[in-house]
Amino acid sequence: MSISAAMIVKRGECEDLRRCLASIGGIVSEIVAVVDPTPLEGDRTDELLFEYGAKEIFLPWPKDYAAARNESLRHVTSDWVLVIDTDEYVKSFDFDEKAAVKDAYRLIRENQYVSEDNAMLNTERLTRLFRNGSFHYTGRVHEQVTSLDGSPFSTGNADIILGHTGYTDHEQMLRKSASYRELLKKMLEDGGDDPYVWFQIGRTYYVEKDHAKAAEAFERAIAAGADTKDEYVESLIETYGYSLLELKRYSDAMALTGFDEYEGSADYRFLCGLILMNNARFDEAVDSFTAATKCSRSSVAGTDSYAAWYNCGVIYEVTGDKEKAAKYYKKAGSYEPALKGLKRLG
Repeated sequence: MSISAAMIVKRGECEDLRRCLASIGGIVSEIVAVVDPTPLEGDRTDELLFEYGAKEIFLPWPKDYAAARNESLRHVTSDWVLVIDTDEYVKSFDFDEKAAVKDAYRLIRENQYVSEDNAMLNTERLTRLFRNGSFHYTGRVHEQVTSLDGSPFSTGNADIILGHTGYTDHEQMLRKSASYRELLKKMLEDGGDDPYVWFQIGRTYYVEKDHAKAAEAFERAIAAGADTKDEYVESLIETYGYSLLELKRYSDAMALTGFDEYEGSADYRFLCGLILMNNARFDEAVDSFTAATKCSRSSVAGTDSYAAWYNCGVIYEVTGDKEKAAKYYKKAGSYEPALKGLKRLG
């Protein structure tokens, strides 16, 4: 199989780097790693890359992720490129390049993160596998795969799963968020109002739990022309909705419940349930949570199962129907809040 792994490697993350390199060792025929040459005391990055036969490309950090990505692409020689980061690793890989009909493929990334001291998991599809010589990256941060001539291109879904642990250290995540925001603001200075950039700025504030600034940025994204045809807009709507709920802007959030194009997403249906619940439209909320459990697509664990059933239980508990409340709490299985609900009911 002729696949090159293209990486940006940050020094001082040797444990993650070894895991990443070990996971791709039997999959790729070449590893190209762009590394800042500035030494770091005790760092073994160079040694690890040599151990796994990587081609090390030295590049002082340009404060531009696309520039660093593109430098790695200039040195790959295989037919296909797999883009992977140090804090990622291959969990499963099933790809037949001879049967490939697309020029680019989206894989699944499972993100581990911490929320309110609880370990969480969500998944997303990212374009990370593509034909060599057909694409490059654009954008200083949250960089996007773009065809070299700027023309639209179609993607397929590959049976590849990456694990990602870059969000498990909350303090590190906050530092990343602040640094990303500075790069995003520079992108606005360079290119003017861009709905995708405003969306990403909103996400940095959301990570920091500054929901007022997050909501403002999401509103700027919408005003700048965010289009539901663009893949990121579903995430924009969902994150904006959660910010509005945190701000107790319940009536404003109702405007986000009418997007039929997302009806197949458990995450969206779950959000709509929360919005309806907080507007005391309880029957509709139960319907929305129930619909979420029937969806085939979900990113956040629990939105298509235990968390949805739990919220149905909460609705029936607060409206005085203990029998139905117990029924739905039981459907939530071993979910701790549901078990506490059952205990309250006696």
